[in-house]
Amino acid sequence: MNEPKPILIITGSAPCVMEDIDALGHGDRFEICPHGHGDWMAVGLDAVDKYAWPIKYVVTYHPVEIPQFKPKRAKIGGNTDFLVIAHKPEPGVDIVEPYESPTGSSALCGAMAAIRMGYERIILCGCPLLDKNYITFQKGWEKKKEIVKDKVRSMSGWTKDFLGAPTKEWLDA
Repeated sequence: MNEPKPILIITGSAPCVMEDIDALGHGDRFEICPHGHGDWMAVGLDAVDKYAWPIKYVVTYHPVEIPQFKPKRAKIGGNTDFLVIAHKPEPGVDIVEPYESPTGSSALCGAMAAIRMGYERIILCGCPLLDKNYITFQKGWEKKKEIVKDKVRSMSGWTKDFLGAPTKEWLDA
């Protein structure tokens, strides 16, 4: 029998990202040590340098930014041996998760790739998709609800309202 894959934590660039990450290791809901448990995926250029602990993936809908990922990670002392996920094959892309309209943002692209890779517990941090500029992205998540509903949870914002927050029971299921 195959071992389940670890938890994947997808980190965006919203101002709440570090607060969301910090909440993973505190509080009465559950305890996850952010630096020791689970795999980490950063969403794009604005999230790749938010923390220095190892990331396994970077996901982007902007392949033109790929050459900047490693220098930004190196500048903060972070690892540079991550895999890049994007919606089309481009130089520097390791994993292709094909685009499907409407997009749900790079966070959904990352979640869909993670599900395809076998992750069963995916937590979004700093991906709230709150204001009216994100309505199109919300429609992308709504379209994929049946695929993501049991595997993805969020720490904040609209995605938390839509998917629910992670709980110890969900993590242990």
